[in-house]
Amino acid sequence: MVYSISDAVKESLDELTFLRSAITHDLLNYSALARFIQPAISAKLGYDAGIDAIAVAVRRYIQTYESKQKSGKLLEAVKNAKIILRSDLCLLVVRQWHDVDFLTELKAVLPEVDFRAGEKMYMLIRSNDLVIVCNSRFAPIIESKIRSPAKLVTKLRDLSVITINSQAVNFEVPGILQFFSQQFELGGINVEEVFSTRGKITFVFAQRDAAKAYERISTALEAVKTMPLSPR
Repeated sequence: MVYSISDAVKESLDELTFLRSAITHDLLNYSALARFIQPAISAKLGYDAGIDAIAVAVRRYIQTYESKQKSGKLLEAVKNAKIILRSDLCLLVVRQWHDVDFLTELKAVLPEVDFRAGEKMYMLIRSNDLVIVCNSRFAPIIESKIRSPAKLVTKLRDLSVITINSQAVNFEVPGILQFFSQQFELGGINVEEVFSTRGKITFVFAQRDAAKAYERISTALEAVKTMPLSPR
């Protein structure tokens, strides 16, 4: 089967996921988009493809886009998400934790955590690393329980977390995580760590970015509530 301009355009636009919402709502200038992807199309085809031919293929792609409803579902899914900001946290990474039964040591710390008052201790277990995100006051206690050959390999102070409480979200809709992480990217905010449980997604970042991160997410969710949730 011949690999055509239409095939190359479809492949390229499928790869450019950041254009998904604009494609769904037909907000793009076909000629401008054709010029943007022309180098990639030519590289895929092995010859210089004309802008007009690419623009025609772009128009056909957008008009027959099979996932038009997915963006609407995504916006519907995230619009009711609740966000919680917590600060004064730290992140510890303990390596070779399983060699000294470090989890048993941590059990002695858990009763000190006042979860009802909003204190937190998250533990992310990996094959060789144990990542702990907790209120800063617990860091010295945890460090005192580390015994060789276990070792503390990373310690980050002055952190904040934003937890997206999305229990009403349908996680079968693609793009949930991308929607939120993209807000930090657009705001120039570096995410130090991200983890999730069913219904909650937590982003960890420097405390200096706390207000900016919270405002970015809040503004995005408010904007979603004003958007038409069905394309065209």
